[in-house]
Amino acid sequence: MNRTSTKLCSILAIILFIVLIPIAVHASNENVSIIETQNEENKQEYIIYINGYTEKNFKYAFSNDANPEIMDLIYINSITTNVEEGKKENQVAFLDANSYENLSKDNKTIYMWAKDESENLILEGIQLDFQKSLTKENIDSVETMTKRIKTNISETQDSTKIIKQENVDGVEETVSVGFVEITDNNKATYFNDILKVSNSEDYSKLMQIAEKMQNEYDSMDMYEKTQTCSEFYNLYNSLLENANWKEVENMIIYQPEDSVAGDKYIILLKKVDRDGEIVDIQFLTCFDDYKPNTAIEKKITQETAKLPITYDSMLLIVIFAVIVIALIVIYVRIKKLNKKDEQ
Repeated sequence: MNRTSTKLCSILAIILFIVLIPIAVHASNENVSIIETQNEENKQEYIIYINGYTEKNFKYAFSNDANPEIMDLIYINSITTNVEEGKKENQVAFLDANSYENLSKDNKTIYMWAKDESENLILEGIQLDFQKSLTKENIDSVETMTKRIKTNISETQDSTKIIKQENVDGVEETVSVGFVEITDNNKATYFNDILKVSNSEDYSKLMQIAEKMQNEYDSMDMYEKTQTCSEFYNLYNSLLENANWKEVENMIIYQPEDSVAGDKYIILLKKVDRDGEIVDIQFLTCFDDYKPNTAIEKKITQETAKLPITYDSMLLIVIFAVIVIALIVIYVRIKKLNKKDEQ
């Protein structure tokens, strides 16, 4: 066998060796959402939602082996979570405390498989990352955001606060802007940090998630809700860690002076009283309304000048009347004399 043939055989052997050896790449938490719970003994247990299967029956299996023999996997049926009144049932995988302790012993990695009712694989060796799981308290925390500290938010012309009103050269000028008014306990002390959404990708992402939750959250299934809550929770807590708190004056937070209509802001809130500390969040879309009103009407009353009444003027009138009467008398007398002469 010549050198060329030997070399070719070696290359083929290497290729064959690579092909025959299974290479597994396991994505972490792909298509699953994990909720951490505790049993009566305060031991950790986990509820696992699978994307697209929260309302469908499935089977699932766990293993520490990333590439187990098919026969070694023991599948069990999905279970239904406790359903609150008016809410949909959810099919989930459940990792109880004993199973978790056994599988996680010595910090071993846990992998998951799942099949639909037709035995088709829907998860294959997904690596579960329990560090990214949420607790029910975490979800409740996200779902109560914007509701912990009572506020009144103005973003429209009909509900703006007038912050400046003055008369300039006969023209009344009015400036109104958007605001967040705290209507909670006025005996507490409040702090805030105002973050312009366009200044950071994280701010922008948090705003997008908040808008999505406002419009779509009620129609989401539990997998989507858990994923959305997880994103919001992580971003929100990251902002809290770096918050630059300033005390709120007069219970009102006005939009920044350099803002323009349409600017969006995240407002972190903190309430401090003798019962402790509460943090919350609000979102404000700026509104800027400047009104140069019509010039103030000035009514000027024009008065006609009147001559002063004096006694001299009255005397002249009397003299004039006497002269007229005398002339009349003379005229009548002359007429009578002329008639006598004619006779």
